[in-house]
Amino acid sequence: MFTPSPYFRLRQKLHLKQYLAELSVLTGHPVSADELGSIEQAAAMRLAAKGEGSQYSVRLEIKFADISSVRFSKFLQRLSDANPSNIYVWTPRTIDCGALLVPSLDAIKFDFDFTINDEGILAFTTRDLRDCLLLDFSIATTGGQVMTVETRGANWSKTVY
Repeated sequence: MFTPSPYFRLRQKLHLKQYLAELSVLTGHPVSADELGSIEQAAAMRLAAKGEGSQYSVRLEIKFADISSVRFSKFLQRLSDANPSNIYVWTPRTIDCGALLVPSLDAIKFDFDFTINDEGILAFTTRDLRDCLLLDFSIATTGGQVMTVETRGANWSKTVY
């Protein structure tokens, strides 16, 4: 069992405000700290998720602007249909602050700005930890904004973009 040290509690205090702002943008409504799971739960989920579905993975690169496209919206719907579980939202600060559980991918506003976080990474994992959608956005060598879309798991890796 993971027991957070004073160091982890300090990291939580340092990152919580920015994390809640990210989550508020992603959900389209103000998110408060009491909606988050514990950092102990986040650590346990991260460990459990490492073994789940890792053998099934599909990755592709798209223009970041395509996140607002009808094609991407239909892709998200197909993911939801393939595994309609509730979704944990992961950002680089989740491990320090706790995960947010939302009803589905439909609860996420995918029209977020490219600069939503400095790390350029978001992940959405099903509650059962069987499937994951990883979005890794960056500047391409040509200067354009791109996003690597990776689906993992027995259900979501079979979903075609």
